[in-house]
Amino acid sequence: MNYSKLIPALLSVGMMYSWPQVPLLAQSGLEPKVAFLADIHLQDVYGDFQSDDFKEVVNPRNGKLATIRTMESQLNSTRLFNENYFALLAALEDLRKRGIKLVALPGDYTDDGQPMNILALKKILQEYSDQYGMRFFITTGNHDPVSPFGGPDGKSDFLGENGQKQAVLSESKNEASEVAISTQVKNWGYFEICEELKGFGFSPGPQDIFWTHPFMPFDYEGYDFEKVSAGSSIRTRLFPDPNSGWMLPDASYLVEPVEGLWLLAIDGNVYTFSGEADQADSTAWSGSGIGFNLASKTKQHQLDWIKKISKEAEKRGKTLVSFSHYPLTDFHEGASTEMKKLFGVSKFQLNRVPDKEVSQRYAAAGIRVHFAGHMHINDTGKHGENQNAELVNIQVPSLAAFPPAYKIMNLESDKSMVVQTHLLQKVDRFDEFFDLYKMEHQWLSQKTEGNPWNLKVLDANDYVEFTQLHLQELIRLRFLKSDWPIDLGILVNGISQTQLKEWIETPKAFRGELLNAFLKSIKSTNQNGELMEDFYFIKNGGDLGSSQIPRGRMELYRGLGKKNLKSEGGSLSAQFSDFLRILSKLCNGLPSDDFFIDLPDLSVRKVN
Repeated sequence: MNYSKLIPALLSVGMMYSWPQVPLLAQSGLEPKVAFLADIHLQDVYGDFQSDDFKEVVNPRNGKLATIRTMESQLNSTRLFNENYFALLAALEDLRKRGIKLVALPGDYTDDGQPMNILALKKILQEYSDQYGMRFFITTGNHDPVSPFGGPDGKSDFLGENGQKQAVLSESKNEASEVAISTQVKNWGYFEICEELKGFGFSPGPQDIFWTHPFMPFDYEGYDFEKVSAGSSIRTRLFPDPNSGWMLPDASYLVEPVEGLWLLAIDGNVYTFSGEADQADSTAWSGSGIGFNLASKTKQHQLDWIKKISKEAEKRGKTLVSFSHYPLTDFHEGASTEMKKLFGVSKFQLNRVPDKEVSQRYAAAGIRVHFAGHMHINDTGKHGENQNAELVNIQVPSLAAFPPAYKIMNLESDKSMVVQTHLLQKVDRFDEFFDLYKMEHQWLSQKTEGNPWNLKVLDANDYVEFTQLHLQELIRLRFLKSDWPIDLGILVNGISQTQLKEWIETPKAFRGELLNAFLKSIKSTNQNGELMEDFYFIKNGGDLGSSQIPRGRMELYRGLGKKNLKSEGGSLSAQFSDFLRILSKLCNGLPSDDFFIDLPDLSVRKVN
């Protein structure tokens, strides 16, 4: 079916045009708590491919057939594929023990929106919903759905017999017989995903006080659950994509799960059409991780709706909190411009940083406190200067990368919100596949070519340490090659703290010569220092990352902004000076572990 032929009149309902400045107003005495679990990237590690082609690998620890990806693939990815399954279970258990009943998932809740993984997530969430009364509210991410209408897919790096890689595809492409075929690894689109997960926010629940979406008439006083349910199908929530002319789904919604709190789930996905006129599968669409820089251009109906919702929240004294997969402010403590200059606009995923003009558009539409994922980092960002802040963006870390953590928002009063960040130190069964990884490493080591990953990854004592070791290998195997100027990367990776202090204390006229001497020594001895790893811990982890670094080193880094970092003697010296200025900014951001947000002026202060 060509959805571009659907009646455009579907779009006219719910498009609003006001531009309010909305204060957050909590109901007196109400302290709703909402947990945010971002970028779970769940893969069913004991799934069923429903295929005789897959050469099964048995986990010797329990005799079960494992459907996991190789460690080699994990250590070349910004996320884990396997252990995060157990991290989700640990997080949900933690929330259960804390008595948290409301949980938001800001996108990328599965690996790539495959049926096997969507159904595994549904089973887990349904169990916690049925047994413990927990409610879950999901929004879309660039991994689910990968494309608007789904299509063929697969992975080439599942762990097969004897530790070898095995490809599993949803459709045959006439490859050799060792490729397994399974429909369980295709991509589902909006219609399938939103239908399977409709009980987790995509459709109204009978417990909700209110629920609506952008294409439904807004009627708070006349709210009727049965009537709204009948109009909640994702197949009717469509807008005309301005570039392709197709009618595309928008899974945004507003829900009031408890009196006074409005949770606004914003679907920021944008897709680019490059196929034939009647082609609706994933081969015709490229996904986008860009976020609101593009959504602000292609989803004007959504912005209009947000303006309307914020005005209605103000009128009714509701607390409006938005969440989406994508960030709404800079998440590098204002250092993104310098990072683009030093590394390039395509490095460090800098093309995902929202433009200031985009932040302003959503702030003007009424968004003031926003929770996001996507970047796999822990950060608090602000749009607006000091006491004139208009928007606070809270980056929720991924459960599948360092630092593995989730956040809990507690609305204490109409003037104060508390956000707490909980690190997943203890994750039961995180080492469940280590014997299989050893088998994989043995197979890789027997090959004449290649550089096997470092076995020390398997020495981790807990989940946080495991994600730290994952990040260390990711730096070595991927980031140094892909993101850094060659000599600068070697220098930052190798320089010692003693050498760094010596360089800072050296007059600028001699810094270039000294730096070249350091570089020569590092290359000849393969010296490794702490600066590179510290940089990623701070950039990705914020306060959680800096807490892993000795106090003396952090004091040195935080004080860099007060030093004269100018140098003479060539491009390497200039690059190193720029890098240290960036590091200083990253070290001096807003609190990102436990903090208050004073709602009248959006000031952020650390919880002592």
